[in-house]
Amino acid sequence: MELLMIVIGIILIFLVISLRYVPSNPPHIAVVTLFGRRLRKTKNEGLRLFPFYPFVYDAILINVTKKNLDLSVQTVRSRDYAELDLSVSVTWTPNSDFALEYLNQGEEQGVRNILTDIIRERLREWAIDLNWQEAINAKDKAAAMLIREISGLNPNLTPKELEKAVRVIRLGNGAQVVSSLGITLNRLNISDIKLKGELARAAELLVKEHQEREGEKVELEHVLDRVTEIVKRLNCSYTQAIELLQAERGKVAKMIHEIKGSVSDDVIRTIERIIFARKNRS
Repeated sequence: MELLMIVIGIILIFLVISLRYVPSNPPHIAVVTLFGRRLRKTKNEGLRLFPFYPFVYDAILINVTKKNLDLSVQTVRSRDYAELDLSVSVTWTPNSDFALEYLNQGEEQGVRNILTDIIRERLREWAIDLNWQEAINAKDKAAAMLIREISGLNPNLTPKELEKAVRVIRLGNGAQVVSSLGITLNRLNISDIKLKGELARAAELLVKEHQEREGEKVELEHVLDRVTEIVKRLNCSYTQAIELLQAERGKVAKMIHEIKGSVSDDVIRTIERIIFARKNRS
């Protein structure tokens, strides 16, 4: 009996020493170490056994919640020396299968710094090959380029497979493992590309002028259609139709003057048709 009690006591002491809780809120994993040497072995959240903790087995905790990186606005120069501002955001999760790599890179802060450096450098290289018009319209291509550079997507993918993989990551549903960083890339997107300085103001003016020209073109086509319609309906001249349309739209003021003299029958019939048509329309 005494021996049994001793055995039970030793077991209890062993459990008290060896059982450790891996936090679940927020979720963590624990990288197992043996005599201080990190093993490629992890334990998930909950009550876990680390024999003779901390002298034999120990644990390094890693928070595995999703990490968001919203880079400060990145300024790059295009081939024609225009300055452009880009807003980039990234979401990733530490990957338990490559936890050692994640630790080696400096965990969350280290990965943030590395991603920031990669994005800045790749965007500079991307922009210098384009003029500003090409760059401003290439947001999707720039995002796809960054995804390929960071995630290391299989180069043997077909264009369709590559497009699908990029689209999933841009939508925030990615599960692309980046083993060198020890992370899973969930999302990468470029929310905006804007011109800076005087060129931005000039481009805005050009767009406004283009929109005004397009509006005037539509308005002119509408006027021509109405004039043609009036000519057909009233059997009058184009000059008369334009004058009637101007009066109808309030573009000109129609004044009535008493003129003594003879008026031809053709003119009288034309006036009668116009008046008759306006009465029917009202």
